[in-house]
Amino acid sequence: MSELSVKCDLGQYDIPIVQMQPHFCVDLVRSNIALFGSSMSGKTNFLKLLINCLHKKCSRDSEQIFILDFSGALLDYRDLPLVSAYFDNSNEEYVKRVFKILENILKSNTKTLGSSSFASGESGIPHTTFIIDNLNAFVDETRYSAYHEKFGRLCREGRSRGITIVFTASDTKGITRYLLSFEQIVALGMSPEKYSEIFGEKVEAVGNVPGRGYTNVTERPDGITGTFNMNRPYEVQLLIADDVSDNDCRFMQILRRKFDFDPNSGCYAQCVRKYQTFPSELDNVRFDSLKQPFDDDDKIPSSMFVETGLDYVDFKPVGVDFNDSRVVGIYGKKEFGKTNLLNILLDGLVSRKPDARFVFFDDGRRQLKDLYAKFSSSADCLMINEFGFKSVRLASGKTIERKLSPMQQFYRLIHEEYLSLTKDYDNSVLEQIYGVDDVDVMIDDIPDGAEATGAKPTVFIIQSKSVFLNSKISSDFIHYILPELLDVAEENDYIFIFSDVKKINDAEVNSVFNSTLKNVFLLDNIAEFASERGSKSVFGDMDVKSLKEDYARCELGDGYFYDVEGDSLRKSKFIKVI
Repeated sequence: MSELSVKCDLGQYDIPIVQMQPHFCVDLVRSNIALFGSSMSGKTNFLKLLINCLHKKCSRDSEQIFILDFSGALLDYRDLPLVSAYFDNSNEEYVKRVFKILENILKSNTKTLGSSSFASGESGIPHTTFIIDNLNAFVDETRYSAYHEKFGRLCREGRSRGITIVFTASDTKGITRYLLSFEQIVALGMSPEKYSEIFGEKVEAVGNVPGRGYTNVTERPDGITGTFNMNRPYEVQLLIADDVSDNDCRFMQILRRKFDFDPNSGCYAQCVRKYQTFPSELDNVRFDSLKQPFDDDDKIPSSMFVETGLDYVDFKPVGVDFNDSRVVGIYGKKEFGKTNLLNILLDGLVSRKPDARFVFFDDGRRQLKDLYAKFSSSADCLMINEFGFKSVRLASGKTIERKLSPMQQFYRLIHEEYLSLTKDYDNSVLEQIYGVDDVDVMIDDIPDGAEATGAKPTVFIIQSKSVFLNSKISSDFIHYILPELLDVAEENDYIFIFSDVKKINDAEVNSVFNSTLKNVFLLDNIAEFASERGSKSVFGDMDVKSLKEDYARCELGDGYFYDVEGDSLRKSKFIKVI
C-alpha cells in the first residue's frame, strides 16, 4: 500500500541556487506548520488558503479540521463541511473541550495504529488538522496554562498518529519550546532581525508585501535535479485564498456540488461530525435546535425524564429521570441559576404528574414564593414559609391555636398525612406542636399519625436552611424521618428536591444525607467547590487537581450534573426560562 499524503500547494518559492521558482507545497501528513507574521502580513490568508486546499483535496472520510480561533478571523469557516469544530476564546470551556476531543482522537488513533505510522496508509482513519490562530494569546493567558502541556504533547506525538498542528503567531515569545516539533516554518512581513531569530540564518529584507516572506522546503519540488539545502530559508509568495463568504465564487460552487449542499437547510449532506457551540443563553428554541439524539448504547430515559439542558461535549440532553431518582440535590452560588433550574424541574413534573401535590418548604426568605404562585394555579400546592398561628386538632377532637415555626409546620404535615412520628421518635417536637406544655393539654392528646402507605403522590421542594442546622429537630428529619419516607417513596410516589443544599456540620447526619442523593446539580466552579466544601458533599472523593484539568470555570448558565450511583459527571449548559 502506498504511503498517505495530504499535499497542499500554497504559493511559490524563489530558490536562486537552482534558478527556479517552484510551487510551495506542504504535506500535512509529514509536517506540522508554524506561521509567524506581523499584522496584515497574510497570516489569516495562509490559514484560509490551507483550509480551502484541504476541501479541494479531501473528503469527509479522509479529513477533519478543528479550529481554535483567538483572533476571530476564521468565523466564516465554521460551517464548511470538513470543519468539525470551530471554537473561539469567548468561553474557556471551548478551549478545554477542543483539547479533550483531540486527546481522545490521539488515544483512539494510537490504539488503532499500534506500531504502524499514520503515513503507512494501513489504518483507514481520517487525518486531523488542528489550527490555532494567534498562539501568542494562548500561551500568554494564565487561565490556559493547564492546556500548554497538552498542546506540547499533541505537537510531539500527533503527527505520526494522524494529527497535524498548524498555528499562527506574531513572535516567538513563549513558543520556541514547541518549534522542535514543527518541520515547516513560515515567516511573513517581518524585519531581517526577526527572520534571523526564527530561522537562525541571516536573510535579506523582502519588502512589505502581504503574503511574502521566508520558509524552508519540506517537500522537494518537482523538476529540480540540482542539490540545495532544504532547511535554509527561501523567499516565498503565497497565493490569495478564495473568499468563502462569496457564495457565487467558483470555489464555493464547486464545494457545494462536491459536498451536496442543501440550500433549504443550509447544510452539507456530506460533512464530518460537527461539534456545536452554545449561545450565551440557551432558551427552549435553541435547546431544541442543538439537541442531539441518544446513541444506541446510551440508556434511554423513561417518560418521566425531565430535560434541564445539554452537555458540553455531545450536546445530548441532561436531566433527571424521576422513575429512577427520588432525591435530587441542588448546590450552587447565589444568583447562579438555582431558581431557574428548579423552575425547569417543576415545569416537567407538573406536566407529568397532574394529580400530585407540591409542598414548598421555605424558611422565611420567601425564595419560593414566585414558583408557588406560578404552579398553584395548575397544581395542588402547599406553601410552608413563615411563623403563623395554626388551628391544631387534638386526639380528643378539641381544636387549639398554636404559633408554629415553618419547621414545626413541616413536621406536623409529615406526621398527620405521611408518616406517624409518635412511635419511633422522641415526642418532644410533637409535644411542642400540639401544646402539651399547656396546662390543659395532655400527652395523650397528640393525635395518631398517618400510616406509612396510601398518601397522595407528593413532590417535596425543600429550600430551608433550618433542615441543615445542627439541631435536634433538623438532625432527626435527615437522620431518621427522611430515610423512612424514602423506604416507601417508590410505592407512594414521593419525590424530594433539596433546592439549595447547605453544609451539615454533624458528620453522621451529613453522611446519611449524602447517601440519600441520587442526582445532584452543581451551579458553581467544581474544582473550587470541591476544594472548599468537597469533604462535606457527594463530591468529596473527587480529586481537585483532576477537576481543574478537566473542567474550565463556569459561565453564567453553566453547571454540572452528577449521577451519583452511575458516578457520571457532566458539565452542562442549562435552559434559561427565567
